[in-house]
Amino acid sequence: MKDNQQRPVIKAIAYSPLEIVLEITALMGVVASLAIGFYYWHRLPPSIPLHFGITGKPDLWGPKLTFWLIPSIGFISYLAMTITNFFPNTFNYPVPITPENLPTQYKIARQVLLWMKAEVMGILLWIEWGMIQVALKQSTHLSIFYLLGFLALLFLTIGFYLRKSYCDR
Repeated sequence: MKDNQQRPVIKAIAYSPLEIVLEITALMGVVASLAIGFYYWHRLPPSIPLHFGITGKPDLWGPKLTFWLIPSIGFISYLAMTITNFFPNTFNYPVPITPENLPTQYKIARQVLLWMKAEVMGILLWIEWGMIQVALKQSTHLSIFYLLGFLALLFLTIGFYLRKSYCDR
């Protein structure tokens, strides 16, 4: 079906234990981001790193208040992905959705979104922690290898579920 509006809305597809763990993990990432922010807020200097170059060294500094951008982006991303997950009939799918494959494809779409949500929260939490460490002069840079690892994990997740979607059509 090419028109998203023609796809049926399924009200209840049971969450698997893995999906529950992923949801809790992502939520814990948001809570940890806010908790770490509040804990370190009074220790941060007036100027904090806002951007890191390809080597991981900070190349842009700004006012302390901008620190809250990362936790805010995390919270908004979490909220947006959570709301989006309630409307799998509006997603783009790599295969045609039929009545026979609809429950399976919706479940695959939910799983990839849950994995991505947890991974994005992990990436943002790691960046926040790095900003704090550099601002407090406990480190001079972010390790680029962690970022590359997170990004590789994100793309591997997408690739895995894309393949699964094609195989389960």
